[in-house]
Amino acid sequence: MRSRHVSGLALVCAAVGILAGCSTLPAAGPSTTQIDPPNTNPDPIKDYLVVDLNQQVVDILSQYRVAPFSNRFAAPRPAPGQIVGVGDVLSINLFEAGQGGLFASAYGARVALQQRVDTDGSISVPYAGRVKAAGESPQVVERRIVAALEGRAIQPQALVQITETVSRSFVVNGEVSKPGRYPITAAGDRVLDVLATAGGAKQEAFETRVTLQRGSSQASAVMKDLIDNQSENVYVQPNDRIYVTKDPEIFLAFGAVPNPGPINFGIEKLSLLEAVGKAGGLIDQRSDPSAFFLFRYEPASAVRSMRPDYNGRFGEKVPVVYRVNLRDPRAYFFARNFMMRDRDVLFVSNAPLTELQKFLEILSTARNVASTAYLAQRISARL
Repeated sequence: MRSRHVSGLALVCAAVGILAGCSTLPAAGPSTTQIDPPNTNPDPIKDYLVVDLNQQVVDILSQYRVAPFSNRFAAPRPAPGQIVGVGDVLSINLFEAGQGGLFASAYGARVALQQRVDTDGSISVPYAGRVKAAGESPQVVERRIVAALEGRAIQPQALVQITETVSRSFVVNGEVSKPGRYPITAAGDRVLDVLATAGGAKQEAFETRVTLQRGSSQASAVMKDLIDNQSENVYVQPNDRIYVTKDPEIFLAFGAVPNPGPINFGIEKLSLLEAVGKAGGLIDQRSDPSAFFLFRYEPASAVRSMRPDYNGRFGEKVPVVYRVNLRDPRAYFFARNFMMRDRDVLFVSNAPLTELQKFLEILSTARNVASTAYLAQRISARL
């Protein structure tokens, strides 16, 4: 009889061993010790940095501003004044001081014509021949025409204006009311100015992404960041392309929360505390409030302010895991002032007792399997 119990126990142990060897306990993500393993070294070598959320961290990050446009496209500056370019259309008025000259007619000594700048950068002017115009201001073109007419016309004068700009224009496409090509004004136009010219964005500013393409360089920013930070509202340059898309900011929630998955911000600014609320809070029976984590990339400059000992091993974009202990009442104030960013990842680890419960459930399953096997052996022995 005793041998049968020993045999059954052996089967249970074997089943548990097989289960343990095949896989770990099922979970929605890493455990606390996997994210931040115990180590006597204060900064163990990991593929990310773990930073405890406190008031100092909140203060440092509140000063940080996303700067995709000003960083990529240098300091904002006005575009140069009116410059003639290939493909532009010029309105040219020629005048003489008296009758009987080259341009004399029944309507006076004046001629008006329009010329499109050829691919070689020049225009054709009666009696003046080919005049170089591309790359010059209208005033320079006027002087060149007058110089070419000297000795042929009576005290000639010229007035040149750009009536159609092709070379100094930009394109706006996407979620705007009036997409198309627009000329750059003499005073220069900023990104928000050209969006207004194109009829404005169709979506809310916090759900609108603006992409600026200049040559081979490209950068994107949320429209509300251009409004909040004027240094990002850079001047548009000739041949820039601006794409406006609807791109709501989201964060992703995982682990012991009622509503895991991608979640829209839904408002202009979302705090960490509000994000927890949108995810449904924490599941009482499963979550470990002391093991709440936020994953994101931070610029190296911000990390150096938070961690003066940072050795720069990750380069300019540092993977950071913020650890929040919601058992500490102060953490709720920290989370209230900690602003979320697009594509942040929240993770709430399971409580240790939850892991124990999972293990006991597996053990119970293994024991039932062993009991069934033992019963089958007895039946087989009797047959």
